[in-house]
Amino acid sequence: MTDFVINTVPFSVLVSSRSQALHTAVSQLYPPQLVLAPEPEKIYDFCLTVERKWAGWGRPYHVSAGQQHFRMTDSAQVVPVFEWGFNWCIASYQHQYLAIHAAVLERHGKALIMPAPPGSGKSTLCAAMMLEGWRLLSDEMCLVDLTDGSIVPCVRPVSLKNQSLKLVQSWYPSAQIRQITTGTTKGTVGYLLPLADSWQARGQTATAAWVVFPQYNVNQTQLQLSPISKADAFMHLANNSFNYAVLAEHGFNSLGRLTQQIQAYRLEYADIKQALSELSQLC
Repeated sequence: MTDFVINTVPFSVLVSSRSQALHTAVSQLYPPQLVLAPEPEKIYDFCLTVERKWAGWGRPYHVSAGQQHFRMTDSAQVVPVFEWGFNWCIASYQHQYLAIHAAVLERHGKALIMPAPPGSGKSTLCAAMMLEGWRLLSDEMCLVDLTDGSIVPCVRPVSLKNQSLKLVQSWYPSAQIRQITTGTTKGTVGYLLPLADSWQARGQTATAAWVVFPQYNVNQTQLQLSPISKADAFMHLANNSFNYAVLAEHGFNSLGRLTQQIQAYRLEYADIKQALSELSQLC
């Protein structure tokens, strides 16, 4: 087995795998100081196993956490399935934070939270904002500290899909996109590396200030940024949370405090440059 640890903040994952290619790929996506050898007596937040269950190179890899099976994959798609498995662990098994499916970026200590379902353009907009100078906290998880309400970073590569890969690379030729995989259940997937300042400040929390629900619409003739009520924001955030119901009273109180301190908007756009300009003025 090839065992290694990805030590992101605030989580660490122990990876047990028979795929040396996975270790090589992960080393291209994360800084060397975050990909480490395991320590025998140390306890890690998650353990992901990526291995073939039966003999033979044609057999699929099984991705699992303990006794919980996540997904099977062939060797060509092991990297995106591993990253999705990491997301699954955070969404399913951690409850020290309120977790919301959202991109999070920071400027001057204040966080912009962008919850959205797949296909909304969230990751494309998140990538562009990071490359325009915002600090990336996460492309997938908004983690809210249950004690003080601060937004906790979970910095990892930004997952881009299909046309977004070409668009981001054309807008920002110096952007580092790695491990492009075709033919997945989500189409073609690649990973944009966070900029150095995002990695370096991965332990620095932020104060929630804005929540924007983005929706890309190719037929949108004019950008629309519309304020929404705190009550509507609360309900939409709850619907986008992975563990709001599990946290029960703690989840309700945490989300209530969050919605009281933010301004909330709905953003519909077709032109990424207009969206960036509007968000820059808003924030």
